[in-house]
Amino acid sequence: MHAQNELSPYFAEIDRRADRALKGIREVRRSAKFKTLPAQPRSAALATGLLVVLALFAGMFLD
Repeated sequence: MHAQNELSPYFAEIDRRADRALKGIREVRRSAKFKTLPAQPRSAALATGLLVVLALFAGMFLD
């Protein structure tokens, strides 16, 4: 029992620090302002084009 009593202040400090950290995380989440990025159709078209070119290129070597 002496070993348990010896470590209890350490566990209490760990608990206090964890509570403070979680409180800080909650505060950051509450104050965060998220903005959605605008849609970028050009990048989607570019990715589709690259996939088509890749498929055609692979098709040339598979024939």
